[in-house]
Amino acid sequence: MAKLCGWAGKILRVDLTDGRVSQEDTVRYVERFIGGRGINAKIAWDEIPPGIDAFDPENRLIFTTGPLTGTLAPTSGKIVVGGVAPQVYPKPWYTRSCMGGRFGSELKYAGYDGLILQGKAEKPVYLWIHDKEVEVRDANRIWGRDTFSAQEILMREHGEEVKAACIGQAGERLVRFAVILTETSNAAGQGGFGAVMGSKNLKAIAIRGTGGVKIAKPREFLNLCLAIREELHAPYHNAIDETYGVQKDHVSKYGLKLHNCAHACTTKCFSYYYRHVPGVVNPGMKSGLYMCVAPLFPGLPPPSTIGRASFYNWKIGFEAGFELNVISNQYGLNQWELILGMVPWLRMCRDEGIMTEMDGTPINVDDPKFWVTLFRKITFREGLGDALAEGGERATDILGKGKEQIRRLYAAYGYSGHWDGHGDRVNVVSFPVWIVSALQWATDTRDPFSSGHCYAASLSLWEPILSWDTFKRIGKKLYGSEKACDPFTPYEYKAQPTIWHQHRSVLKDSLPVCDAVFPRIYSKKTSDNFARIGDMDGPSFEYNMFAAATGVNMGEKELYEACERTFNLERALQVRNYGRTRVKDEEIIPYFEEKEQFLGPFNKYMGLDRQKFLQLLDEYYNLRGWDVKTGRPTKEKLRELGLNDVASELEKGGLIQ
Repeated sequence: MAKLCGWAGKILRVDLTDGRVSQEDTVRYVERFIGGRGINAKIAWDEIPPGIDAFDPENRLIFTTGPLTGTLAPTSGKIVVGGVAPQVYPKPWYTRSCMGGRFGSELKYAGYDGLILQGKAEKPVYLWIHDKEVEVRDANRIWGRDTFSAQEILMREHGEEVKAACIGQAGERLVRFAVILTETSNAAGQGGFGAVMGSKNLKAIAIRGTGGVKIAKPREFLNLCLAIREELHAPYHNAIDETYGVQKDHVSKYGLKLHNCAHACTTKCFSYYYRHVPGVVNPGMKSGLYMCVAPLFPGLPPPSTIGRASFYNWKIGFEAGFELNVISNQYGLNQWELILGMVPWLRMCRDEGIMTEMDGTPINVDDPKFWVTLFRKITFREGLGDALAEGGERATDILGKGKEQIRRLYAAYGYSGHWDGHGDRVNVVSFPVWIVSALQWATDTRDPFSSGHCYAASLSLWEPILSWDTFKRIGKKLYGSEKACDPFTPYEYKAQPTIWHQHRSVLKDSLPVCDAVFPRIYSKKTSDNFARIGDMDGPSFEYNMFAAATGVNMGEKELYEACERTFNLERALQVRNYGRTRVKDEEIIPYFEEKEQFLGPFNKYMGLDRQKFLQLLDEYYNLRGWDVKTGRPTKEKLRELGLNDVASELEKGGLIQ
């Protein structure tokens, strides 16, 4: 590849132990692993050997953009973070997280596709990147600060145009679900990578880039981006607004405007920037972005008394909920862990008489003062907060109580339920949509639904708008059979859409683009309700943007093969470093076996059928070319994907045959 378009061309490496800075060419990665999640997986395979813990200085903290980052491609601008993640339970392993905002674009404008951090600084530092100028600087004046004030100080010193990603006090104290945050609410949330930064004594990364991104076919790319921008619509966002309790009077009273959560996002999502919301617990006005899971802080609106939804139906009001959103972001705490795991678990423990107080303070999730106290104790590891800072599942091990209750909330790997019909939205994700969710949970390395919205959310949130006959027709076109989207064949032809969406998940995380928007499948703008622009089908939008931006001579099939290569490499890393087998995959079954009342076509109590799901796993492994008994990629599959070195290493270690 003589000339790179789309990519910046360099990856920056910083050894925090001795301050050494070096660069390497991106070109060695891009055709086989594209960017973002793909390049992260390759670096992890090459540089993170077995036995490396999350807080080991030799753990790599990898930030990688993609070929669409920093361009006009709708919803691009994200960056992917990878490394051994401390949130993972029971033992940390390699996984990834995504972060929006403008940090990724700024890294690209500085001339870098990625950043690899290794080692540990002797004292608190921050990294300053200004194009070719890269310095490890003293961070004493911002260490101990919250994420908002730390960014403000860096902006005063380096200019208002600087973009910074930093940790709060939670990351400094190695809270296992601490986030890396940029701006007021964009975070690499899942995984606990804020604690990895803290373990390296790295408070922040501040970037100012003055370059740009070269586009191979600028006119074609511009026209394509404009056309896709026009097509992007999400009528289900109205339903989301109702689900999350985003009310018009709050928007008119406090909302500045709809605020995009990534640099090039043009969709009218439910993210709002609120200004001057009065504090309920602490005096003063609060401002910030209110998005993703944060609108659940006030509590679920009705109906919220069915099954596990009742775990989240506390009532503390919008103003208090918004204040909790701001405080948790300032501390750098993962809101998914708090809202969908930790607090519901504490409530269950209180209701069942297992634990009724926290260091003398009654557990009362209807009192915002309790929440603020909880956040402080976790962040600063005070009293009970020291155990809770280890995450919900580890806390039960430390405290010796609440284990049965925690199992109802956490699906796998230390992550609470998400788009799986049993966790955060039991009244939205109906049976049998979550059968595919269960397969995704079983075979991933984390909560899969930073990238799993496309099946579970699309079907569930478009259900009030489109018919199941429409879903079946489009399912046949997209996955090969109507059964892929047929509610009355719950265990038939569900492995195929699982694999299809897992590869599209890799694609979205490698370009990267928004997982809640792509791939474009359903539409109200076409007669058959299948998204398209002219002769271009919606699921091809990402490929066409990629091709026009990069000019790479790669067909659509080859691009998806690169995604399959990444997914298999991630699995191989699990096998080599952590001994992953099918036994681990099957550990998610009890969580899904519990019967819940679902709306949708069945509207009754449903749970996973173990034997049928085990047969579905057989089908999944066969389709993937993995060994059905072990759940591991075969050497033939790895070599088919051009991973000959990976196959040889696993075979030499006796891990595959």
